[in-house]
Amino acid sequence: MPQSPVTPPAAILARMRSVGSSSPRLVWHGPDGRIELSGRVFDNWVAKSANLLVDELDAAEGTRVALDLPVHWKTLALAFACWQVGAVVVPDGGAGEPADIVFSSSATERIDPPRLLVCVALGSLAMRWEGTLPAGAVDFAAEVRSHGDVYDGAPAADGNALLVSAAGLAGRADDLVRLVARAATDAGATHAAAPGEEMPASTSAAGAGTFLVDPAADLPTVLGAALVAWREDASLLIVGEGAAVTQRMISGERVTGRLVPA
Repeated sequence: MPQSPVTPPAAILARMRSVGSSSPRLVWHGPDGRIELSGRVFDNWVAKSANLLVDELDAAEGTRVALDLPVHWKTLALAFACWQVGAVVVPDGGAGEPADIVFSSSATERIDPPRLLVCVALGSLAMRWEGTLPAGAVDFAAEVRSHGDVYDGAPAADGNALLVSAAGLAGRADDLVRLVARAATDAGATHAAAPGEEMPASTSAAGAGTFLVDPAADLPTVLGAALVAWREDASLLIVGEGAAVTQRMISGERVTGRLVPA
């Protein structure tokens, strides 16, 4: 993959809104099926989530937000929403690093104030949290849709740390990008096509192809893959636990390369 300056998340979102906004940018294959998000739709989810963070959860620049979530399209939208408001992502759910806000898909008990708990139903069509909501928790699915499709807050500073690891190590955009390598190319995609099979041409409106993320990649690597793919106006294909990567999927999605841990 050509080396180029790292594009900050705010610039990536701005480009999604202005260049090929109806083109696929994120494709999710999970146990509940396939979801395709265009640049405009992904940006809308990010904006709604950012507005929820600011208006209901009092998030601000430097707020630490733990994502106790698996790799999922909603997780990516929430991470970019955190970065849009200047918050810092804690990818291990806050177990090893204190967080002010915790987004969780598995929480069953309340957490003590002043920390805030947000329960996230991962079903793509989920309208509310299934089961009993822990005391004091916010229901993400029930609340996020009422927020605006545009985030009008001041843009976060590009130099801010985007992510803090369990070891307390700060990571910025260039650190996340370094976690990722392109293992297959349009000319020789040996990982993305069966022997002797020609790799299909990209049908992306932006003409940048579709990158499959290694299903075993952790959240920081997947976020790095998003920064790599979207700076090139490409589409990102992520596969959730319980969904197999098949040749039919690769051919149907017109995968042109893989992004794997470096």
